[in-house]
Amino acid sequence: MLRTFLVTTRILGKPNFSATSGSILVRHLCPSSVLWKQYANLPHSQELPERKSDRKEANGRRSSPISSTTPPVTVDVEKRRKVLELEIEVMRQEGRKVPSVSTIKPDQWEHLLGLSSRNQRRHYYLYLWNIEMVRLGKQMKKERKQEEIAKRREELLKANAENDHIVYGLFHNTMFLRIYDSTMDHFHNNRLVQAIRYGINLVIDCSYDDYMNDKEMRNTAKQLMLCFALNRSHTEPFNIHHCNANFNKTTMKQLEKHLVQLHQPEFPFNVTERSYTDLFPKEQLVYLTPHCKNDLTEFNPDDVYIIGAMVDKSSQEPVSLGKAKKQGLRMARLPLDSYFQFKSGKSLTLDQMVAIMLELKTSNDFGKAFQHVPRRKVTTLDEAAEREQEMRQAAKFKFDFKRTGDKRNSKKPPR
Repeated sequence: MLRTFLVTTRILGKPNFSATSGSILVRHLCPSSVLWKQYANLPHSQELPERKSDRKEANGRRSSPISSTTPPVTVDVEKRRKVLELEIEVMRQEGRKVPSVSTIKPDQWEHLLGLSSRNQRRHYYLYLWNIEMVRLGKQMKKERKQEEIAKRREELLKANAENDHIVYGLFHNTMFLRIYDSTMDHFHNNRLVQAIRYGINLVIDCSYDDYMNDKEMRNTAKQLMLCFALNRSHTEPFNIHHCNANFNKTTMKQLEKHLVQLHQPEFPFNVTERSYTDLFPKEQLVYLTPHCKNDLTEFNPDDVYIIGAMVDKSSQEPVSLGKAKKQGLRMARLPLDSYFQFKSGKSLTLDQMVAIMLELKTSNDFGKAFQHVPRRKVTTLDEAAEREQEMRQAAKFKFDFKRTGDKRNSKKPPR
């Protein structure tokens, strides 16, 4: 009985804390590493723990008639960015491959803040680290090359210090004019200016941004750059029109990033937000799509061919076919089945399509034009015939082996 009295006295003697004070005490006694783990694993679509409590308090005040005009609490982006910087530093101390905080660009920070899981952020950190290593490698290679050039120049100066004769060669006298890169740029741009005035028109439809993810749009911008370089270096380039361009999407943003002089009036690059139906008569337009059944038999210089700027790695839907049918345009496809058997899909990149069309414009020979199709994707007719012969021989050997096995089983005496 004395023991029961002591236990009751001890229970009644304990201080009584409220639920809110207990939660505050636990929150202040929680170590910083635990809080950092909570921040690091928190999806960006949710709020931070401190903000959740502040929002609850704000909701409580909003319910009361006194503080009904209190504005809603927004997520502190700068605080989340500091948490990510702390996460990068901790991962670097753990020996992981993460980029330097100073090298991360604002658009990359925006993408990082939009990732919802820690695993996605790790993959993106590795991607940024690879980009940083490539940039550092190029910088080191450039510095090493400059040192080699300076060393070679010093050796040449020492060797020719006592020579009074005229010295020909690099860094010395020469009978030829030096051709700079800017001179070659002006030469190729002059070709494009002539093509704009007198060349054959070709349209690249840039209206497929809604059907691609961010990676595919970046890949599309790179292929458009390759198309521009390939067309510019040709002896008879096309007058390429980039129609239905949306400068608020990733494709055109990346193109503006690489082609800084894109919007300059003297730069020979036709890009417009207008549709090709507003620029050319409907009777001349021919949409090149691999999903139609009409083969292109010959190149007609009076027609205006349209190539869809779409990288469809994630989906193989016939979007270009539906668009051409909806607009009532003529459709055609390259006769690839008459020359190759494809190992995988028949989709070609934009630069490969432009190279094929340039060759068709020059020679109108599909055999020469299809040399630009990568051999890793196709099987020629001779290779297909050899493979079929091998399969027939293998099937014949299998049939003969089966017959011999049946004869042996028939010769066995019955038990």
